[in-house]
Amino acid sequence: MSDQHLTFFVPPEKAGLRLDRLLAELIPGLSRNRAADLAARGAVRVDDRRAAKGQALSAGQKIKLDYAGPAAITADDDCPLAILWQDDDLVAVAKPAGRHTAPQRADERGTAAQALLARFPEMAHIGFSPLEPGVCHRLDFWTSGVLLAARNEAAFHAVRAAFDRHAVRKEYLGLAAGDPPEQIAIDAPIAHPSRRAARVIVGGRRGRGAVDARTEFSLLERGRGFALVRATCATGAMHQVRAHAAHAGFPLLGDELYGGPPEPSGRFWLHAAMIELEHPTTRELIRIEAPLPDDFAIRMKFSTANLR
Repeated sequence: MSDQHLTFFVPPEKAGLRLDRLLAELIPGLSRNRAADLAARGAVRVDDRRAAKGQALSAGQKIKLDYAGPAAITADDDCPLAILWQDDDLVAVAKPAGRHTAPQRADERGTAAQALLARFPEMAHIGFSPLEPGVCHRLDFWTSGVLLAARNEAAFHAVRAAFDRHAVRKEYLGLAAGDPPEQIAIDAPIAHPSRRAARVIVGGRRGRGAVDARTEFSLLERGRGFALVRATCATGAMHQVRAHAAHAGFPLLGDELYGGPPEPSGRFWLHAAMIELEHPTTRELIRIEAPLPDDFAIRMKFSTANLR
């Protein structure tokens, strides 16, 4: 146990949550009751003002927390991590499929954020959450590919501002079921039907925190009942590519949450192949690519072996 003095910002996807719930979700080992008690004792400030446990939060608000507890995140120097690109401001790594971006519980090890922290300890107090220091965006558990992190506060906020104004371009490769067209753009908002829902909903303004989202799909190769597609997007809603692909009628192979056919491997096939943005210091356009992991390449070769 140690005295913690944490400063972080409310992530966009956590907007609308109560203060006690947010703290419990972001800080390993901190219960909701304990978070409420800290707020009652004045140990939590939001935008430099004392905050009540039930205060509803907005994206980007600054939270300061003083408490005695375990470290918010533990570095993991035993976790392999391939670095794709780095300088004094940013680092991009290749997150493997089957690994979380950041810990989901206090005792979890082997996440991308912990591996980054072990190699770049200056990230410890950077970012939206003490649970994911320096991490500029997330990738799902089964999504492989480019993950971008910041090595200083100025770079983090510059990159997040670029995400907010849709100035970061991302490309994904996915293996999809069905018969996708040569080109299609899905321009439909994404929302959570409830705080506990595992999946998102597409279209309309139902649910919590609906956000605008646009994904452009292009067909690269066609097989028998499935296809290799490229998805390009500048918005970054949770599960955006997966949900939009399903909405368009061609869910990803293995993505049973969104109606995709099951895979023997138990995973879905999505790879974050590229990210492109203006460098926060040099203002030069940088493009970072991640090669396909071996298992994806093998599955893709099998999927497209018998083309029409």
